[in-house]
Formats: sequence, structure tokens, C-alpha cells
Amino acid sequence: MHRPRLPSIRTSFLLILLLGAVIPLGIVGWWLTLSTRVSGQELLRSRLEQTLGEIVQTIGNNWVGQRSNLTLLAESEVVQTALAEGSAISPSTEDAGWLELESAWASTEQAVDRVTFYDLEGVSRGSLPPEDRTRGIAPTGYALSVLPLRLAVYGRGAAGRIGTMEVRLRTSSLLPSDLVLPGLGGSVLALFDATGRAPLLPITIEPSLLERDHFSWAGDTWLAVRDTLYEPPLQLSLSAPLGALGQPFERAAQRGLVALLLVATAAFFLATLATRRVTMPLDHLADGADTVAQGNMEVVVAEAGPDEIRRVASAFNTMTENLRRTLLELSQRESLAAVGEFAASLAHEVRNPLTAIRLDLERAQKHIGKAETASQLLDQALNEVRRLDASVTDALRLARSGSLSPVTLDLRRPIRAAFRAAEPILQSRGAELQQLTLPGEPVLTKGEQGALEQLFLNLLLNAAQALDAGERAGVDLRQDSKLIHISIWDEGRGIPLEDMDRIFEPFYSTSSEGTGLGLPIALRIARAHGGALELESAPGEGTAARVTLRAASSEPIDPA
Repeated sequence: MHRPRLPSIRTSFLLILLLGAVIPLGIVGWWLTLSTRVSGQELLRSRLEQTLGEIVQTIGNNWVGQRSNLTLLAESEVVQTALAEGSAISPSTEDAGWLELESAWASTEQAVDRVTFYDLEGVSRGSLPPEDRTRGIAPTGYALSVLPLRLAVYGRGAAGRIGTMEVRLRTSSLLPSDLVLPGLGGSVLALFDATGRAPLLPITIEPSLLERDHFSWAGDTWLAVRDTLYEPPLQLSLSAPLGALGQPFERAAQRGLVALLLVATAAFFLATLATRRVTMPLDHLADGADTVAQGNMEVVVAEAGPDEIRRVASAFNTMTENLRRTLLELSQRESLAAVGEFAASLAHEVRNPLTAIRLDLERAQKHIGKAETASQLLDQALNEVRRLDASVTDALRLARSGSLSPVTLDLRRPIRAAFRAAEPILQSRGAELQQLTLPGEPVLTKGEQGALEQLFLNLLLNAAQALDAGERAGVDLRQDSKLIHISIWDEGRGIPLEDMDRIFEPFYSTSSEGTGLGLPIALRIARAHGGALELESAPGEGTAARVTLRAASSEPIDPA
């Protein structure tokens, strides 16, 4: 079943870093930039509102003075009489009331362009300055900007309203031309009449834009604040470009965002390198696991990276080594089981003719009589047949059950028997079998005579097959308190390194003369006796088969 390919650990880690750190940092940077821009706007708007409030206060204070002067004009004797009687206001140097009017006008004419008086019927009764009087040069600044006003004129006492005074008030009287707007470079102040449509001051910005809180003009973003006065009826708007005040905030936000992006990029790059260093051993470990899953048990992964990964790699190598050893042991056990079955069938087939030969020899012995030489030869032949029959019986029992019926015996006996049996074969090859030298005292172990003789004979026959004329083989025996060490060595051609792992496989032989069963049977016999069999070989230098058996305490020895 095909499994979908999932992201690797490295990809998952980088995605976690991207989603958990880099993207949130980018969002924070964007939020800081936006917050900084909004902070600049709020600061500019706060300054605009504060400045406009100061302007409104200035206009209010100036208006109080101008309103007082206009009230003096309306309450003068000449104006009161003209509006009450419906007569015209005309200058007369002899009229004392006219001098009062002239005095009141003198304090007003710098702020007012013209004042016209109307009675209740709406008929004009005169104006100041008089139509025939030539005006002086108008003040600079806002002198040409006037605010039209209509003010009610009330009679003295309880006379009530007697007319209307129309005033063209110069804006310069309310707002001085030398007004300074601190901290608002490039700002624009606009004054409108009560309708809010007629600008009273010259402005370069489209008046309709000033009705918005913010607008774009001349490639910049502008903020505007507004206020309304009811006395005098005015609408005010103060606007300023955001660039002058907002640029430091914008630059700071941009620098912060760039720095944040650089830090996030560097962190992501370093994290990529770090994860590569951490996950590379994991990739090697995964590749090793895939190789093992495909059946190759020889793979070894490098124990590198962080401590945890090194421990996992070490455990993986140990696991594969144990698995390789276990599979090898299982293979050998299966092979030995096959050898046991083969040996059982072979022993069965050999035992039947041996029995017939023994019976024929016994009958021949009875009929020969007392011929001494013939009798000795027959006795010797019968002894060899009995010995061979015992060996086959032991081998058959070992092959069938894998167990022994051990007795305490002198290990020198099976070694001598195997030595005598192998000596003619080595001599036939022109090889030399070193003189057998064994300890003078019995070497006791628990086992079966026939099986052990077969073990040593197989090893000696293997040594014979590896020897050429003039080369030597021998047997060494050494004992300590618990173990007996037997070494059967030769100076033959040795075993190639590539064959060392297969030498105990049944039917595998490095010699054209071998059957491939000698070593597997020898290994099975050694293990059945609770011992071990190991081979050491160097190509061109020879081979040593080392058998280790357990030593037995002093007990009655089997006389067989």
C-alpha cells in the first residue's frame, strides 16, 4: 500500500519556525509601522486642535473689543435719532452729536471697512465712512478680507429694536496678520462665513477638501480640524501636511521594520543551517533503516550530531549488530538441524551394514579356531567395528535429540583415536602430523567418547585437506581450573576472508575435496557438550580451530 509522503522533520521544524516566529514578527513589524504612522497622525491632529483652539480664543478676545466699539457707534446720538425718526445720517461739524459719532468711528475704523445703518423698514439711513470721504491706504495682511455682519440696533431705554447695523468687519481685526503657528510648518488656516462656503482668506487648497478629516494634496497627506463660532459667525479650518511631522515617525517605523525583517531573515537562515546540521544524522539514520528494511544487515550509520541522535545511532548500530548475529545464529541452527537430519539418515544407513559385518566376523571367529594371528586380526577388526558402531550410535542419538548422555571421560582418549585415524590420510598427502604430546595426567571432561572423537577427527581431516606436501599440522592441549582448550592447527593455505562468515554453513566448502559437513557437525558436537568452536585463519599462513570444553572434577572415569 502506497503511503503519502509526509514532510520531513527539517521541513516541519522550518514551518513551525516560519509560522510561529517569522510570520508573527512580520505582523508585529507591520503593526508597529501602522501604529507609528497613526501615532504621527494623532500627534499632528492634537497639535492642530490645540493651535486652532488658541486661534479661536484669540478671535474671541478680539471680537469682544470690536463688539464694544460697534456698540458705541450704534448708541451714538446721531445714529439713534436717525433710525428713530427715519432721517439721514449726514455730517455736520456744528452738531455736538456728530463729534461723538466721529470719536466712536475713530476707534472703530481700523477694524471695519464700512458700517451701514438701516431702519426697521430696511431703508438705508447712512454709512460710515461717508460716501464722499476718501479712504486711506488699507492695512496689509488680511485687510482685503472682510466678514459681513448684521447687528441689531436697540433704542435707549425701553424703545426696543429701532434698526439694523450692517458691518463689513476686516478679518485682520480678529486675526492679526503676524500670527505664528508654532510647530506646524506649511499649515493652512481658512476662515469661512456662516455658510461655510465663502472663504474669507486667500487659500491655495480646494475649499471642499477642508471639509474632510484627511485628504491628499500636492503629493502629501494632509490632516484638517474644524471649529465653528457663533459670535461672530465664523467657521475655521486648520490643516497641515503629515510629511513634516510624520516623516520622523515614518522613517523610524521603516528602519524598525527593515531591522525586524533582517533579524527574521537571519534567524530563518541560521535555523535552516542548524536544522540541516541536526537533521542530517537523522537522514542518514533513516537511510540506514531503509537499507536494513531491504535486507542489508551490514549497514553502519555514523554516530554524529547532538547527544540524543548519537545515542539513537549507537542503539541502531547495536540493534543491527544483534539482529545480524541473531539471524546468523538462526541460520546456523537451521543448517545444523539439516545436518542433524542428514547425519541421522547417514548413520542409519551405515549402522545396518556395520551390524551385518560384525555378525559375519563373529561367525568367522568361531570357525577359524585357534589360529593365533588370524584370531588377533579378527579381534582387532571386531574392536574397530564395535568402536565405529558406538560412534555411529552416538552420532545418531546426537542428531535425533541434540542431547548427550555424558559421562566423565579422559579427553586424551578421543584425541588419540582421532589422531590415529587421521594420521594415514595426512601421510598420504605428504604432510607431516606433529608428534602428539598430551599431559601425563588424565584430562577429565563430561561427554561422549564417540562424539568427541568425531569432533576432533573432522577438524584434523579439514587440516589435512588444506595441507600440501611438506606442510605440518598438530594438536595442542591446555587446561586451567574450569576449561580445557584444544587447538588443532595447520600451516596450510588458510581460509579467504570473504569465506570466514560462511565456513559453518552446511555443504559449503573451500576445498574441492570437502563435503561441507565437517565443520557444521563439529560445531554441533561442541555446542552439545556445552563448549564452543572458533576458527582463526590468515590466507597463506594457516588455520587454527580452537575447541573449548568444560573441565570435570575427579570422578570415576568411564572405562570404555
